[in-house]
Amino acid sequence: MKKTIALIALTSLLFISCKKEETAAPAEAKNPDEFGVMIKKSANIEMVKKLTEMGSSFDFENFKANFAPNAVIHDNMKDITIDENIKVLEDIKAKGMTLTLDKDPLIFEHVNYEPNKKTGISNYVFTYQDATFSKGGKSVVINYHMVFGIKDGKIVEEWDIYDSAPIMDLLK
Repeated sequence: MKKTIALIALTSLLFISCKKEETAAPAEAKNPDEFGVMIKKSANIEMVKKLTEMGSSFDFENFKANFAPNAVIHDNMKDITIDENIKVLEDIKAKGMTLTLDKDPLIFEHVNYEPNKKTGISNYVFTYQDATFSKGGKSVVINYHMVFGIKDGKIVEEWDIYDSAPIMDLLK
């Protein structure tokens, strides 16, 4: 009886060891031109949402705290510092203009697999948002395209693209 049980056990072990191992379905090959991923929720996205709210409510102290000390803002292809950007916003406020932002912007983050060799940035938050500038019963809606390069939880570089002519007309 013991020999029969041992023979069954040995046969079972041989059968199991010879069984073809099932493998998981292979992952799709990564596109060789792919260099990162896009995500729809992140701490960086939340920071940018809060930042744009701070800018529109003229909360400059908290607004500035989100930027690295040497951050560069490319405002319609003109490079300015965060202090120069705040000065523009202060002038808008001083001239009696208000600024409101739509509450549902198109916003996402692109995370590069490797950081930019020059800047060290690998996280970029993109947003497309309508901003309404108002003064004395008149208003204009401007579509902003903003990109925020973020490193270590701070904005290091920002690109803003928008049509400034309607804002200038409103200030006249």
